[in-house]
Amino acid sequence: MPAPTGPPGGPSFAEQLERIEEIVRRLETEELDLDEALRLFEDGVERLRAARERLSAAEAKVKQIRIDDLDAPPAPPAPG
Repeated sequence: MPAPTGPPGGPSFAEQLERIEEIVRRLETEELDLDEALRLFEDGVERLRAARERLSAAEAKVKQIRIDDLDAPPAPPAPG
């Protein structure tokens, strides 16, 4: 089951990271049967993928803003 990638009402980036950390802790410390461990692992991979996509989208947005700023004409000097 894919994790939400950040649409309205979905988990935030920070919430995704917190859940990934929780999954890692459970996989490292708890005695889990194979099916439960596999389910947690799959959930963690999906959440990691969603978080990376969100991070890449944010990085692309920042780059575009910087390009737009470089291409914009200089602001007129302030009166005074």
